[in-house]
Amino acid sequence: MSRPREIPKINSVVITFNGDKKSFEMFIESLILDYLNSCSIAKPEPQNFIGKVENNMKSA
Repeated sequence: MSRPREIPKINSVVITFNGDKKSFEMFIESLILDYLNSCSIAKPEPQNFIGKVENNMKSA
């Protein structure tokens, strides 16, 4: 039997960013939002085109 896998706990992160302050803040914000939303399941948007598609029988 194999030993159960241990998930490492991250204590700190070092990020090197080569850009301006506004871009860096947007980057950090996107990282935080991705982390916070990583557990949620994305819901597909409702399809607005049902019943509005033409059936064209011409071949290419």
